[in-house]
Amino acid sequence: MLSVAIAVEPPAEFAPAVDLAVKSCERAIGSGRCRSAEGATTATVVAWYAVIVVDTETSTLTIRFHDRKPEGILIETRAMAFTERDNAESRWASAGAVIAAFVAARDSGAPPPPPLSPAPPPPPVEPAPAPVEPERPLPWNIDLALFSGSALDRGPLRWGALARGYLALPQAPSVLGLVSLRYSERPGDLSLAWYGASFGLGARAHFSPFSAELTGEVAFEHLQLEAEDPARSASDSTSQNRFGGRLSVNLGLDLSSHLALVAGAEVSAMRPSIAVLVADDDVGSVPAVAYGFSVGVRLGVWGGAGSTTSEK
Repeated sequence: MLSVAIAVEPPAEFAPAVDLAVKSCERAIGSGRCRSAEGATTATVVAWYAVIVVDTETSTLTIRFHDRKPEGILIETRAMAFTERDNAESRWASAGAVIAAFVAARDSGAPPPPPLSPAPPPPPVEPAPAPVEPERPLPWNIDLALFSGSALDRGPLRWGALARGYLALPQAPSVLGLVSLRYSERPGDLSLAWYGASFGLGARAHFSPFSAELTGEVAFEHLQLEAEDPARSASDSTSQNRFGGRLSVNLGLDLSSHLALVAGAEVSAMRPSIAVLVADDDVGSVPAVAYGFSVGVRLGVWGGAGSTTSEK
């Protein structure tokens, strides 16, 4: 059985890789039939001398088959092209298989088979699409509450109701925009009625199942006064518009994902203050600064970055 010696050019850089080609060649045609040119002794007789030329720029291996020695007649040349996906071990193993095929063809006298082409690279793996988070509904609430607060600077309180709507800001779910409508009155011989509307901003923090918020509003108020004189069966009325601001603090307790109990306290500053005279009698004044309390329920959708909704 004839054997082949295998060398590499340039030898200094790729000499260790020849062993990979030798092992691949021996796996194909048998142990001892493929030798490294550096490991062959002067007494070693070979039939062919295979020189593997490495082109580092194009990742191409060219195999030159010579008769018995590197200066011998050039019998055949094979070129093998690789891609960047092919690692060094597979390239040199393919070169050894091509050399083995050449030797086997020469032993049998049949024409040599075509050079082995490297295995095609695996198809690229498509990255899995990132999961899409479902859009959360924008938090909103509506508060319906009973209201009580100061009326005149002396005398009984006024009573009424309020409705307030909240909507979270899209980029800051804990910041709220709000609008409010309210009505309250103080009955008696001197009847007073307050009609109010306001709008503003608030900040809410949630510590399930509790929530707390602070709001500030620009407020408008229409005050209606009506006095009766039973002795003369006479009455008179007047009205006054007032403007100002309001600060509120509210606490909530979640009962479910859409229902909460709320309670709040507020301080309002409205101008002008109003002195009330009935038949030249000073019965009191509507002060510029007033306080109030509310308790009721909240309906809506809780949500936001770490916050659930609750409010007055």
